[in-house]
Amino acid sequence: MSRWLVLGVLVLVAVHGAACARVLPPTPPTPPTPSTPTTAPAATSLPTPLQTATAAPTPPPNDPPPPPDLATQLADIAAAQRIPNDRVRLARALTGDLQLADVARTQPLDVQVGAVRQFWVSDIVANRNEQIMAELRYAGPIVLMYVEQGAAVDQAALEQAARTFEDQIYPRTRSLFGSEAQPGVDGDNRIVVLNVARITGGIIGYFSARDSVPQSVNRFSNEHEMFYMNLSALQPGTPAYLDTLAHEFQHMIHWNEQRMSSTWFNEGNSTLSQDLNGYVSQSYVLSFLGNPDTQLTAWGIEPSRSLAHYGAAHLFMRYIYAHYANEPGVLLELIRADAGNKLDAFVAVAARRRPDLTSFSDLFAEWTVANLLNNPNLDQGQFGYAPDVLGFNALPATVQPRPLLAGEELTETVRQFAADYFELPAGAQRLSFAGNPTIPLAAERPRGQYAWWGGRGDSSIAALTRRVDLRGVQQATLNADLWFEIEDGYDYAFVTVSTDDGLTWQTLAGEATTDSDPHGANYGNGLTGTSGQVGPPDPAVRGVWVREAFDLSPVAGQEILLRFWLVNDEGYNAPGVLLDNFSIPEIGWYDDVEQGANGWQADGFVRVTGPLAQQWELRLIQIGRDNSVSIVPIELDANASADLTLGPHGGRTLLMVAAATPYTTEPARYTLRVE
Repeated sequence: MSRWLVLGVLVLVAVHGAACARVLPPTPPTPPTPSTPTTAPAATSLPTPLQTATAAPTPPPNDPPPPPDLATQLADIAAAQRIPNDRVRLARALTGDLQLADVARTQPLDVQVGAVRQFWVSDIVANRNEQIMAELRYAGPIVLMYVEQGAAVDQAALEQAARTFEDQIYPRTRSLFGSEAQPGVDGDNRIVVLNVARITGGIIGYFSARDSVPQSVNRFSNEHEMFYMNLSALQPGTPAYLDTLAHEFQHMIHWNEQRMSSTWFNEGNSTLSQDLNGYVSQSYVLSFLGNPDTQLTAWGIEPSRSLAHYGAAHLFMRYIYAHYANEPGVLLELIRADAGNKLDAFVAVAARRRPDLTSFSDLFAEWTVANLLNNPNLDQGQFGYAPDVLGFNALPATVQPRPLLAGEELTETVRQFAADYFELPAGAQRLSFAGNPTIPLAAERPRGQYAWWGGRGDSSIAALTRRVDLRGVQQATLNADLWFEIEDGYDYAFVTVSTDDGLTWQTLAGEATTDSDPHGANYGNGLTGTSGQVGPPDPAVRGVWVREAFDLSPVAGQEILLRFWLVNDEGYNAPGVLLDNFSIPEIGWYDDVEQGANGWQADGFVRVTGPLAQQWELRLIQIGRDNSVSIVPIELDANASADLTLGPHGGRTLLMVAAATPYTTEPARYTLRVE
């Protein structure tokens, strides 16, 4: 997952190893001219007996079962529950040190103003962690303010900012979103704010979840509930400083209330926290309105690619709050329900006021139309932003449709949970749409008909486990086909074995694994980055299938557990890992994943065929000369196509095209023709 999240005209970023952060925003663009409680499997015995791979050959089947229909495939993925990434339990299991403590201390340190101590700080540009010295400059009942030695800070402004946080931002943010961990990793109910002379990468502030574990678990932890402020970008006493405190504090709360939350939803709540604390910013919103083909439910791999994502998440949460979540406790309800991953949680909340709303794709489509029209007087108000509730102009501009010409045929792509907008020519009589009926789950399909997919998510784990009987052999090799696209250096897949019934695990080395550990997340030999890629990481390069071999000889002569892991941190997640064609030739065992689970226990992994059903949301919007508005959903046939005859209309005719398939970030393709 990416470490840094962008916010406002400054970017708020989630730091990997660090958790959520804010980055310097771009120069604001010119507005368009209007026309998670399942326990981890890490250190426990498996709850159900596992079928054992033994020295009885299993030949590849000749007649694999038919693939599931595409709707069933979506349901199977939805049912595959990943596990929260409990860093302490994970470290115990993968390092073998079962004595690792949950917290650094149970009583707070006795610190006084003027004390100097060392802190780790992330350098996103250099992709490393550095140590600085900082002095405690303010110690209040709620916050401890440290300042890097040598940094120039107005002491009075620092103290005033601390008191504003304690008296206003802290209680308001907690009333909306929940509570931070108390007393947390350091035995202290107080929050640490570290003011750093300069944070690289355009980041103005960040929260890092790795600080909430002991250094014995992550060597770069500062062992406090804390966040970081960039003094080169903002100074205490300014509104930008205070709104960044509001932004990062929501991240801290969010991590405590819902560890597995998706980055887009977490960021949307942090930008909403700024609004609801009285610090309204439109910079990221304008970035999104200028680029509405930005996937709401995804994130950019680095801050510069995340500005429009910030804007999308910010606008969506403004919309949700204004229409459905402005009663006490509802935002916290959505957080605890893991709404960013379980999108139906939004529908459940919205249906209390709108029983006619039955799917997230419909809710999303209404939001996309609101971004085009911003007319709260239509229907039940869902096509606008309810300014009477928010108390400010939530939508500073509307998206601008692309004009189509008579007789024009164009082929375009649109990202999932994103939208394209068009204006049809005056006098248009016919509109044809042909979209892809399916969409790939990832860049590659299974080797055969099926493969195991590790899913995707933030701050979560997937595990695929089975027993293997090696008692009859003295050496053995595990072979497997692997495909992976994993955030390089932050997220890892592991191939492991256990000889103590799952209490501890040893990672296995292969040709594609690495023991490099730049951020304290690689527990031995891990797979990270892109399969088959040579040279430095390049986000434009897609993964390819590779054949890997892992030596099982050190554990031969006994019965073992074999487990594949995919471990994601917070901030960003890539398409993940596919596994296929397992074999251990020495015991004659083979599994091509075509015959069901076949002895594997899957926690977050799911058997997939590759393509998913592409879901589309199209709306035809007609605006009469008298400003009357008609909004009509366009029904598609089984081939994702439609031909519409347009009646005489003297006003404007607009078209919104949105793709709405969950679990994938692959763009959908379609063709439009207007006559």
